[in-house]
Amino acid sequence: MIRTRLSLLLAAMVGALALGGPAHAAAPGVNISNYGDAQTALDMGARQVRFFVRWNDFEPTGPRDFSAKAGAASPNIFTRGLEANVQRVLAAGATPTLVVLGAPPWASSGARPRSADEYGAFFGELVGWLAAQRKAGQPSTVFEVWNEADSDAFWGETPDPTFYTEMLRVSYAAGKQADPSATILVGPTTGNNFAWIEALYARGAKGSFDGVAVHTDTACSVVGPDTFYRGPDGRLGQFTFLGYREVRASMLANGDDKPIYMTELGWSSTNGGPTSCARGTYAGQKPSGVSEATQADYLSHAFRCLAHDPYVVAATVFTLRDDAGQPVSSELGHYGLLRRDGSAKPALAAFATAGQQVAGACGDFEPPALDVLAPVEGQKFIDKLDLKALARDGGVGLSRVTYSFNGGQNIRSFSAEDSNVGPVGLAPWYNSSQLALGAHTIEVTALDRNGNTVRKSVRVEKVLPGALVSSLTPRFKVPTKVTCRKARRGGLAVANCSYRGVLSRGMPGRPSIGGRVSVEWQFKNKKRQWRKLSGGLARAHKPFVFRAAPRRKGAWRVRVVYVGQAPYKRTASPWVAFRLK
Repeated sequence: MIRTRLSLLLAAMVGALALGGPAHAAAPGVNISNYGDAQTALDMGARQVRFFVRWNDFEPTGPRDFSAKAGAASPNIFTRGLEANVQRVLAAGATPTLVVLGAPPWASSGARPRSADEYGAFFGELVGWLAAQRKAGQPSTVFEVWNEADSDAFWGETPDPTFYTEMLRVSYAAGKQADPSATILVGPTTGNNFAWIEALYARGAKGSFDGVAVHTDTACSVVGPDTFYRGPDGRLGQFTFLGYREVRASMLANGDDKPIYMTELGWSSTNGGPTSCARGTYAGQKPSGVSEATQADYLSHAFRCLAHDPYVVAATVFTLRDDAGQPVSSELGHYGLLRRDGSAKPALAAFATAGQQVAGACGDFEPPALDVLAPVEGQKFIDKLDLKALARDGGVGLSRVTYSFNGGQNIRSFSAEDSNVGPVGLAPWYNSSQLALGAHTIEVTALDRNGNTVRKSVRVEKVLPGALVSSLTPRFKVPTKVTCRKARRGGLAVANCSYRGVLSRGMPGRPSIGGRVSVEWQFKNKKRQWRKLSGGLARAHKPFVFRAAPRRKGAWRVRVVYVGQAPYKRTASPWVAFRLK
């Protein structure tokens, strides 16, 4: 019954594909672990079918057990099963992808070959034999040289780019000699490991491959294909789905305009608890997978993302069916388009339309908008500078705003919580008073939660006091009354009076006020003359509070005087009169 329902569903999906629609840059494919599943993958509409081909199955006891000389007459049942299904894929007009890996005991050191020269050549011979099985006029077969050779899990020890480059070279030469139309790929990297690709180029791998394969079905991935992070160098992270763009950048930087094959992509549908992940850096800190519905949504979204980048010529889903050999709770057992019992997940319907997806929204790569409000370009200053900027982000949201000077010397960073409220900065930046006379550069950097960054610079100049004209008049904001309270000091009744206020720039956008303010307390003597008491000084850019303990009764008055510092003129607040009884 299950088989019948699935057959009907597949027929309906393939019929929908036959109606046509917008072409997709990446041909959709499926990984299979059982050769007999090749036909099922084709029935689903797969244009690529990926087979795992293990060297130790071909030559288990020694070199040339199963070589070009043995040919189709080989009694190896495993091999005939592979070849029959590869031919089935070719007959359907689809492309078989053969990932060749797994050294036999006689040639191995761990998982990889014992040495790069002799045993690497034996490996290359197998690739050549496989390539030679294609018949004239058949489509090209794709070969991946090893699987995730940048990982000790498949390489068997610390990955060795020098060794791998030699294996790649001999495999490419053997494969092309046997079938010039064969496509030989750099074996897939874990994630999008552009650093590994650059290491291969550095060791002379250029010219020994037709394209690069990558894998994006990373451990316990629970975010969509449009979610990404950046490394300290600002490049998209290795385990970001869209990181294949960094692989592409590394290839172009080395003069290679060659295709990328995403030979594994997918999400596990474990729908596990918040700490159920058992693999990778975040084991025990995140879920092991997503729901079946989310798995389907992410798959469709992935193909919409890939439509932006036609150099990704194939995208092969991992995998056809859930792995019954894994524990039920295991993340590794739930990547399939089909459940263990063969019934279809929602992801199967998503795969059926993958070839019809067109480019859609995929990731926020727009940096924040940034306006530097202070200082202004060319501003001259004597003492201190104001820093003020407004950053806005309509995508994933701001992460921080950072001020620096003279080539990245840090001033201060403001968090998203501060930056989302409005302009952020320092009024003033105190340490600007320590800058030397002459030109300086103030840098403002805003970045969002995806690491998209915008930076603006403003040139300023510190000058001597006489170089600026005092043309601006600040304004005092002071009360019209003086507050006095009675107190006792040394057994005597005294008055404690205070006068507070602030010196304003007068208009928004003007620079900070430098210099100081002083207070004048005056009393009227018996000759009805005003006499000044000793006052005090305060910084002009801060709210001030002046206090006095006058002992004389009678008429008093007080005012505050700004001594003046360019570009601000000297000014004083009005007198405020009061009486002490």
